[in-house]
Amino acid sequence: YAQAVNNLSEALGSGVRTISLVTPNSGQFYSDKEFHTGIHDQKAMIERCYSGMNDDIVTVDAYTPLAAHKDEYLFFRTDHHWTQLGAYYAYSDFCQVKGIAPHDLSSFNTLTFDNFLGTMYASSNQAPALAANPDTVIAYEPNGVKTLTAHQADGTVLENYRIIADVSTWNSSSKYNCFIAGDQPYEEIHNPNITDGSSAVVVKDSYGNAFVPFLVDHYQDVYV
Repeated sequence: YAQAVNNLSEALGSGVRTISLVTPNSGQFYSDKEFHTGIHDQKAMIERCYSGMNDDIVTVDAYTPLAAHKDEYLFFRTDHHWTQLGAYYAYSDFCQVKGIAPHDLSSFNTLTFDNFLGTMYASSNQAPALAANPDTVIAYEPNGVKTLTAHQADGTVLENYRIIADVSTWNSSSKYNCFIAGDQPYEEIHNPNITDGSSAVVVKDSYGNAFVPFLVDHYQDVYV
């Protein structure tokens, strides 16, 4: 991964700032200690990964703020993703390394979607104990622009799709897809309230879905 980021940074050149954010998952904080020591220590893995990156690459320490707030609702119980609150703490450190001020969590419009049963519920053969304790997806809507354009794998283009979609009537396994239309090959978000020419290209896995909405208020253009 470090070499891939190095290759990308070198290909883009000195005019583009490359920022890497590697996040731990819930196993690091909530499993028995024997499962996150030695070669399974995610903090050590992230540090090793960052140490292999070129000096001009900016690295974001998502681990420290997540560890500091681990008693909060940072990861779902029935799904492998972080909550958007977890993504917010990573975004706060992202802003720090960029030299900008993160927006206060209270400034966002909040949407709540109950009865989420995610990937670990499915992997557990739909364990009754998990079904009895479903998750809640709490989403924070950008302050400015609310929509994006998503290009789907079959060529369909979703115009004016909500960055935070109303998934209240969706099935219980799909609630995490409220964030940026889920995993799509390519998306664009344009903020008419910002005219400084700033842009961000986000190369992500699905953890990035909950992170991207926080970027919308800081860039004129976001490409995912």
